[in-house]
Parts: sequence; structure tokens; C-alpha cells
Amino acid sequence: MLKKRILPAIAALFVLVLAVLLIRTFTPATDQSAGEAFDFRPDSDRVTRLMSESVRFKTISFGRDKPTSTKELLAYHAYLKKQFPLAHKALKREVIAGYSLLYTWQGAAPVSDTNKPVIFLGHLDVVPVVPGTEDKWKQPPFKGVVADGFIWGRGTLDNKVNIVGLLEAAENMLQQGLQPQRTIYFAFGHDEEQGGIDGAKVMADVLLKRGVQAEFLVDEGGLVTQGVVPGIDAPMALIAPAEKGIVTLQLKVVGEGGHSSMPPEQTSIGVLAAAIAALEANQFPRDFSHTQSFLEAVADDMPFANRLVMKNLWLFKPMVMGAFEGDKQAQAGMRTTTAATMIAGGIKANVLPIDAAAKVNFRILPGETPETVRARVTRVINDARVEVTYDGSGQNGMAPSPISPTQGFGWEQLTSAIRDTAAPQRMIVTPRLLVAATDTRHYRKITPNHYRFTYMQLAPSDLASIHGTNERISVATLNDTVRFYFRMMSRL
Repeated sequence: MLKKRILPAIAALFVLVLAVLLIRTFTPATDQSAGEAFDFRPDSDRVTRLMSESVRFKTISFGRDKPTSTKELLAYHAYLKKQFPLAHKALKREVIAGYSLLYTWQGAAPVSDTNKPVIFLGHLDVVPVVPGTEDKWKQPPFKGVVADGFIWGRGTLDNKVNIVGLLEAAENMLQQGLQPQRTIYFAFGHDEEQGGIDGAKVMADVLLKRGVQAEFLVDEGGLVTQGVVPGIDAPMALIAPAEKGIVTLQLKVVGEGGHSSMPPEQTSIGVLAAAIAALEANQFPRDFSHTQSFLEAVADDMPFANRLVMKNLWLFKPMVMGAFEGDKQAQAGMRTTTAATMIAGGIKANVLPIDAAAKVNFRILPGETPETVRARVTRVINDARVEVTYDGSGQNGMAPSPISPTQGFGWEQLTSAIRDTAAPQRMIVTPRLLVAATDTRHYRKITPNHYRFTYMQLAPSDLASIHGTNERISVATLNDTVRFYFRMMSRL
């Protein structure tokens, strides 16, 4: 009798679970329909020339302890003023901290609690070309060569695309007699590649002292790509509503030294090596929430089997997390990462090292702080001989950003502009945690709504060129960048 009762119950439970799985699988999670096309095309030849010429200004950030490219930055300022005459007449331009540019475009309606300003960020500086890799570039990195449908050179993607895109969109709006309802700020820092301390932070402080509270801001970070998720052919716009924090810790061990013929059980280098090995063997715990948001947003476009799994992560999450175990890109979005990046110790092969030191870089997942990272590192190493301190001038790193909402005015303005720019093609829009750092960190007191996205479409193979070799942007993509900013600002 008991068996006869259990079997129908199991069968009913199976049917119920199957029904839930199928209902969730075929219920759309988000509206990913195509946007509405709009009638604006920039002058492609002009836009191409502007980027080509911008690349030739070697506005390089070599590091905070190195000289700033002052002449190049000032020359680029003069160039922008000449090339965008309407923008420089209509917008108030201020040079902040010597080399950063702050533009104010007064809106048609007065600033109020229901009509707050919007801020667009960009940065004038670029990273250097790694010495010895110049011959690996297909085109010279600072010539702005136009070939094969691309503009080649350092800064095309990171981040002169924002500078050219925003100013050219503003220039075209002014040519058409358009003025945004909201006040708009362009904040172009000169030292983002070395932390933005002397540029973006100073501009943010200036705005804060003036009482500016913005509705939202848009910066670099996310982009449009295709082919990164197996089975999904449609392009995806990846918007970062949050970014990881960063802290570098120094591990230092001080020994007694002496002759190598009479070593202790562990030298200072051995103690240090054991500490690093302990950190690598005991990684930070994983948090699947950010990756889950991404997967659920794109799941409707997956083949049936994958869609069934991703739309039912309440059941299949352990399996999916296991599948990502060996994927370093996926892991970077799920945990605070640990990377031992520098090590030093010893002066001669037959001399015991007195001290040894290493630097370990952590990219901090939201939910952790530099302080909790340091505490965990000390606990994992569990060796009083290893001193754990913050690296560099007493700086304690930067905490992860708050997570901006994926609904509301700012998100809706951004996503509708993305879809309209792509129209009639359909664009999948999804949140994605940014594992790098941006200048948005300095604007946290001005608005809680930070969205990191530039409308530029890159193939997965081109992503490595950012800070790498053969950086380039396609002419078609650059035109779309201008169109996107035009569409977005004209509706604010």
C-alpha cells in the first residue's frame, strides 16, 4: 500500500517540477525587443579624421611617479577647441587641475529635484606602448593610420572614443539648433590611467563644492560585443552598474641573514613563498549573484537546453558554478581575485636573504572592503613572521562601488538609446560587473547612479588590444558612438 502511495506522489512531484521548469524556460525575463531607428548620420570622413588626428597627441600617463605629458595634453586642448567651435562657444569650458577639461552645457529647463544634471565622463590620457612591442603593431601606435576600415592607434578605444564621440555629437546637435532640457556636464580627466587622483577627483570635488547632484552619470567600461556566449548570435550591450574595488598588499618577511652554508629551516624567501602559496590555495569565496543577473538577462536567446538551465538557476546553480570553475574570466566576476604580481629578496646566491617582500593585488568583489581583504589575508597566512601592510604611500586601496539600479530614469534612458542606435537590429542589453576600475569612483557623492558603457562594438578578439597591441576602432563603430551620444543627449 505504501509503495502504491509513494509512486504516484513521486510522479506528481516530477510533473510539478517539470511544469515549473518549462514555464520558467518559456517566460521572457526581460523585454529585449528592437528599438526605434532615428534619422541622424554624422559626417563619417570628418569623424574618422578627428580620431586619426587625436591619436597623434601622445597624452601618455606613465605613472604617478613619472612626469605628466603636459605639452601633449595642452596641445590636445587647443586642438579640441579648434575642431569643435560650436561646442566651445555654447558650452562653458574650464581647465581643472591644469590639464583636465570640464564642460557645462546649460539645459533649457532649470535644475531642480526633478530635472537634475547628467554627467558624461571620458579621459584624455592613454597608457604607454610596452617597450619592445612596437614592431608587433601592424600600424604605428601614434600615427592614427586609417586602413582596412579601422583607425589604428593607442587611445582609439581607451578612451578618445568618448572625447571625440561626445564633442562631435554636441557639435551636431548645436548645428541643428538642439539643446538638452537637462544640464549636461562633460568631465574629461587627464590621469585616469594612473588613478584619476589629480584629475577626475579634483573635478568631482569642484562639482561637489558647487552643490551639484546629478541624476546619473555615464562612463567607459561596458561595450557592445558578439559571440561571447555560446549559442547567442545577437549582439549584446554590456552595461556595468558596478565595478570591483582594488587593493595591493605588501607581504614582508625579515630574517637574520648569514652564509648560505648554514641556513635555517626556512629563509625569509621560503616563509614568503609559503605565504603566497597559502593565499593561492585558499581563494576568496564565490558570489554568483552578479553572474546570475547577466545569465538570466541573456537566457531567452540561448538554445533550448541552455535556456532551460539558465532560466532555472534555483535548481541548476551548483552545476553552472561547477562548469565555470576553470574559466578565469568567469571567476573574476564571481570572487575577489588574488594575484601575486611582484617579488624581491636576496642579493647573492650564497648569502641568506635578510628580508623578502612581495606585492599581491586584489580586485575586490562588492560585499568586501580593503579592510576585510587585509584581515582575511592575515588570517589565511597565519604566520606572525609575515607583515601584511597596504602598499604605496599609505593608500588603503579603493572599495568596490555600490550597485546602481537596473531600473529607473537613468537605466531606461541609457538602454533605450542603445536599442535605438542599433535599430532595426535587435540588441540584447544586460548588466555585467566591471572587473576593472574607472573614474566613476570619484563621483560617488554626486550621484548613486553610475553606468559604465560606451557604444562601441568589438569582436572578442579585439578586447585584448585595450592596453595591448594593435588597438584600433572601426570607422563604422566610431560613427555609431557619435550617433549614440546624439540620440541620448537629444532626449535628455
